[in-house]
Amino acid sequence: MKKLAVLFLCIILISACQPKKEEKEKESSLPKQPEVIQVLSTDLLILMAKIDIIPSTNMALEEKKKNDQKAAQKEKEISDVSDDRLAEKDRKKHDEEKIKVKISSFTLDNSTLYELLKKENIKEINELENEDLPFEIDEWWHKIKKEVNKIHETWNEVQAKLTSVSVSEDLTEKFESDLISLTKSIEEHSVLDSLVYANNLTKYMSDFKMYYKSPTNNTVEKMKYSVRKAVLLCHLNRFDEAIQTLDSIMEDLNKMSQAIQKENKDTFFKIKYAIEDLKKSIEDKDLKIINIKAPILINNLNEIKTIKD
Repeated sequence: MKKLAVLFLCIILISACQPKKEEKEKESSLPKQPEVIQVLSTDLLILMAKIDIIPSTNMALEEKKKNDQKAAQKEKEISDVSDDRLAEKDRKKHDEEKIKVKISSFTLDNSTLYELLKKENIKEINELENEDLPFEIDEWWHKIKKEVNKIHETWNEVQAKLTSVSVSEDLTEKFESDLISLTKSIEEHSVLDSLVYANNLTKYMSDFKMYYKSPTNNTVEKMKYSVRKAVLLCHLNRFDEAIQTLDSIMEDLNKMSQAIQKENKDTFFKIKYAIEDLKKSIEDKDLKIINIKAPILINNLNEIKTIKD
């Protein structure tokens, strides 16, 4: 009986260990992720940042217009006053009124996802708010249209790569459909719709990465997609759906709990409390606090983006 009990226990232990062994074998047999897939993933985040910064750019343009009008009025007032009669303090004040207006002065209060996207530490995103103002906002939209055209080209390259790993046709069709919807939203200058479709594309990119040995953890990538989705839902006044999205993030975190705590217990609890804090701000329907709490969660998730499940 003792021998049978030991044998039974061994069978249970072997059976419990088998899935992890199979998962490791499956992962090792996956092909290396093509570079173009990461290029497209990064380009989508950059595009989202460029779209999201449009309202801030608009406000900066309005501020510049006001400053220019004040400066023009001042020029008119002093045009009849000779330089030697114009007081030094008036001259200095006039110069100050010509100070360059910066987009960065408006991003904190007027962006939806930009503060989250800055946490990705992508140079092109972080430098956006310091770019020179366009002459008019249509110039910015024109640049974005060029960017989305490039994304169509890169997507064509990715499609060709995906044929070798038998990605489901349904998944590629969903990507294509949302890419077309994104393009139309950009044509219509719809910021929020464009952000929703672009964010959807980042989720599909994580799905594609499942077919390769990816340098990043796809579960974490999907969690970050879900954080952005929750914030977008809040800006669409769909707070209940945003809370459900946060609940799904917490479920994913709990599934990874053992792996994360093995690496760093503090990191697990930082993420856990960041989710709870963000959920509370969503329950309160406080967009300002949501825009503060969401970047913290993204930053914490980036600490585990290379962890193995």
